[in-house]
Amino acid sequence: MLKGIQQTLRNIFLNFLRMNFTKKFFITYLGCWISFLSVIVLSKVVLFLSSFLKPSNPEGVMKTVEYIASKKFEVLSSSISSQVDHSYLSIALTYFLNNSISCLVILLAYILLAYLYRREVKEDPKALEDYIDALMLLYLVTVVNPFTGVLGYRLSMEHLVVIVPHGIFEFAGLALSIVTGLTLAERILPLEYSQSSKGIFTEDTILKVTMALILIGLAALLEPIDWMIYQYSLYYGENLLELLVKTYLGILKSYLTVYSL
Repeated sequence: MLKGIQQTLRNIFLNFLRMNFTKKFFITYLGCWISFLSVIVLSKVVLFLSSFLKPSNPEGVMKTVEYIASKKFEVLSSSISSQVDHSYLSIALTYFLNNSISCLVILLAYILLAYLYRREVKEDPKALEDYIDALMLLYLVTVVNPFTGVLGYRLSMEHLVVIVPHGIFEFAGLALSIVTGLTLAERILPLEYSQSSKGIFTEDTILKVTMALILIGLAALLEPIDWMIYQYSLYYGENLLELLVKTYLGILKSYLTVYSL
């Protein structure tokens, strides 16, 4: 029965890989959002249930995961702030480097996985199934991205809207990196004999990686603004959604006024 389930999942994943790049991107993008929100909800449920345990230490595990997930950001932030005087630019650049590194690591993970299995598959074609399983697991881990979701466990459900403005671009960059990584892995080690092996450093690859970094850059520019709006809404008791809409409409009108002159 376990083998039957494994084969079914493998077939579903192979059907997904046969889709064109655009379809894979939008499915992955939607999956990133669903996974992120699901991890936050799951974290809150675990936190709630753990409060009934004796002795109770409901936030112990969450704080450990939070520490691990935020350590890289803190190291980058301290390094950049010592070089960049402007606080907004310092924070935005930190977000950009932090998320860009994550996207590049994802790409390298797919490339490395394909290269590791390529020799093994040449020696034993049956190892291709193990490669498919490993590729599928890597895809699920990068889409679920549990560390990012756990970081949001402190936010109340009504305040999750603060994630949306920068999250639109951030998850787009992440999804583009994941699907590009899948594409490169298939070029290095084709999953089906009908596929032809291509080089990985092609124009389309460079364009997609550049586009992912641009999306991450846009998210990095918006994220400090989002968190400032969030803090302002808490301090003054303002409705967060209304404040976000008013702020971004104001920014949009300002830009339109400047460019219309």
